[in-house]
Amino acid sequence: MTSTATKIHVWVAVLTLGVAACGPTKPPTDVLGVATRNLAAARSAGAANYAQVELRSAEQHLSEANAASARQDYDDAATLAGESAVDSELAASRTRLAKAREAVERLKEQNAELERDAARH
Repeated sequence: MTSTATKIHVWVAVLTLGVAACGPTKPPTDVLGVATRNLAAARSAGAANYAQVELRSAEQHLSEANAASARQDYDDAATLAGESAVDSELAASRTRLAKAREAVERLKEQNAELERDAARH
């Protein structure tokens, strides 16, 4: 497990414990808002192309959070919204990693081409 993935899992555990310890008695609109914004950010970063599993998980958790909120199960809604937010962050992180790897590969190819040109001359 990478350090980023470890940090995310620790954050999920802390968030889950925090939500469980002081469960909301009112709609968790702030947590739902964070989850919605994180999901939008992951989508705009290109997670649909690079982190489909994490993006689907984030979408599913947010949908379940909204449904739980609609039936006034605010504890469950807050927990699911937190999971969605973290899934979205993971999707965005994996997207950034994949894009960085693609950039490294392009630079390697360019470097190899330059080396071939230099060897010919």
